[in-house]
Amino acid sequence: MRNPVLYATSIICGFCMMALEIVGARALFPPFGSSVDTWAAIISVFILSLSIGYVIGGRIADKMKTSQPLGWIILLAGVFYCLLPIYCLAFTESLSPDLKAARGGVLLGALVLFLPPSLLLGCVSPILVRLAFTGADRVGRTTGTLYAVGSIGNVVGILVANYILLAYVTLNDNLWAMGVVLCLLGLAHLFFKLEAESPSAADPLAKTIVTGVQP
Repeated sequence: MRNPVLYATSIICGFCMMALEIVGARALFPPFGSSVDTWAAIISVFILSLSIGYVIGGRIADKMKTSQPLGWIILLAGVFYCLLPIYCLAFTESLSPDLKAARGGVLLGALVLFLPPSLLLGCVSPILVRLAFTGADRVGRTTGTLYAVGSIGNVVGILVANYILLAYVTLNDNLWAMGVVLCLLGLAHLFFKLEAESPSAADPLAKTIVTGVQP
């Protein structure tokens, strides 16, 4: 039961991550347009947030004993999703015409709107690896499977957001729905904590892998 829970968490977080990239782009189109500059800014911010999130998540994974930190991270990400519809329009309307016309303006907009929630979701993968760790002889398979499952969530998130969510659901409702799902997932990890496996003291290789995992 342990691994299916971790796989489901990876899929949901991967889905919401990429769905935000597609759905959230609509928030930047009115002030900045849908040019290549806009998409370059969005993609750059999400890749940057993943990179930072991997480092932070890896450090958290080294120290945690249960899945409680994972619950708080996912819950906080869900809160940001729910708050986006509230501050997104106010932020974009507060930008000056000169900033909206500047090529770097859209990068600032993407950073402010999307870096916090996407960075938090970027922390999830290394923490899931830590929770799924059972031994040095399976760490490669475990890590590969978790990242593959998360990537499936990414792909599904992109396709569903593009072909269904944007076509039939408003931008704000999309963000609120994903935020609620993430909050519920975070609360589930807080209330039903999974213990993080400790590497055997007799297995130095296991200890090295657990404390040194960096996706």
